[in-house]
Amino acid sequence: MTTYELHYFNAAGRGDMSRLLLDFAGASYKNVLVQNADWGTKKDTTPFGKVPVLVIKEADGSTKELAESAAIEAYLAEVLGLVPGSSPFERAEALSVVSAFLDLEDKLRTASTGTTSEERKTAHEKALAETIPMYLKYQERFVRGSYYFGDKVTYADLKLYQIALKLEEMYGDSSPLKTKAADFPKLTKIVETLAAGKAGDYTKNHRIIGVLKWFKDEWKWGFAA
Repeated sequence: MTTYELHYFNAAGRGDMSRLLLDFAGASYKNVLVQNADWGTKKDTTPFGKVPVLVIKEADGSTKELAESAAIEAYLAEVLGLVPGSSPFERAEALSVVSAFLDLEDKLRTASTGTTSEERKTAHEKALAETIPMYLKYQERFVRGSYYFGDKVTYADLKLYQIALKLEEMYGDSSPLKTKAADFPKLTKIVETLAAGKAGDYTKNHRIIGVLKWFKDEWKWGFAA
């Protein structure tokens, strides 16, 4: 049986989606939490000087390493049966959904880079009013059934769920998936369905939040005391 190790910091961050995929699929995996004090030594042992890194341990004893979160997620989706259909085009479509959400995440990170809390507040208020609803509008149009690609859960659906978690952490009841739920009925239904099942179990029982938290008054991520 293939087993996995996901090496990442004691935080959700860029490791959250990979952990969700592994947990949802019932894969045998271990979280290896990289401590900040050890990062200087650990960094040079990784393929690109970054984490997450996925270590794949095959039944024959051989091991492989894969770096970069997007590559890890696409690989896990493939081997864990969380891609749509069987054609390269359908798999690329699922990747396009995920890539669009990654673009949104980049914009939210940019909104947090202002020098002052007022600058960050203004940027995030614009994201709430304009940027996030715009991205969700296009995502809503893409959904083709009970889930993005019909009746099967794919990693596109799980990426939506992970984004919903992040928006709730950052904005609480002000998340556009809550304030504008009527505008996104398909997305809302997917999130609610996943929350009631294995994805929700991951959130309640296995998700690692760790030391990184959202400071609402400062409109930025930071390390908890």
